[in-house]
Amino acid sequence: MMSASPTDRQAVASARLRVMLVDDHELVRQGINFLLTSDGTIDVVAEGSSLSEGMTLVRSTPVDVLVVDVSLGDGSGLDLVRQAREQRPRLGIVVLTMHDDDHTLLEALDAGASALVLKSGSADEVISAVKHAATAPDSFTAAGLAAAVRRRDNPDTPRLTVRETEVLQRLAAGDSVAAVAKQLYMSESTVKTHIAKLYDKLGANNRASAVMAAIRSGLIKS
Repeated sequence: MMSASPTDRQAVASARLRVMLVDDHELVRQGINFLLTSDGTIDVVAEGSSLSEGMTLVRSTPVDVLVVDVSLGDGSGLDLVRQAREQRPRLGIVVLTMHDDDHTLLEALDAGASALVLKSGSADEVISAVKHAATAPDSFTAAGLAAAVRRRDNPDTPRLTVRETEVLQRLAAGDSVAAVAKQLYMSESTVKTHIAKLYDKLGANNRASAVMAAIRSGLIKS
């Protein structure tokens, strides 16, 4: 059997997608790295654990696709999406998040992402999103996009910030104020301020009514 020529090997190598991962959990990065590289057409060439590291890598490392989490220890991954899209218009950008809500999805769209995939999704969904982002970086795809847009265009749907959405999700999960503060790297007084704003926007006076109002509005999933 004839071995591949140098030209053939270069062609194969050049066809492989170069991916950068930014997530503040090392085990998550390891898992995504293994998942992507096991496809056989993707190489993870750079990793970052924070917003600041991600910004540095985007400026200095040539890649085809950026895969970034929303919740980073020093800020929002969506800020990295905005900067990356501004600096590199043809970069594929995949937002990989545990936040299954309209606000995160629509913020990713507005920030310039190419795709959004839930961390609870399948390996095929993640790989498909990366390949979509590489070939159509300016065409956004995400499960539930059409329904989220319809709810956004409904004037009765409350408008929440990213932080308010994160706090709401932790409340829905049953976390205490102290636990929310620890999870989101905020002071308890800041969490209480966000909760007060949530109650006001959702017309609620306690945790249970706020969560139910958010579910009815499509802001979080039941």
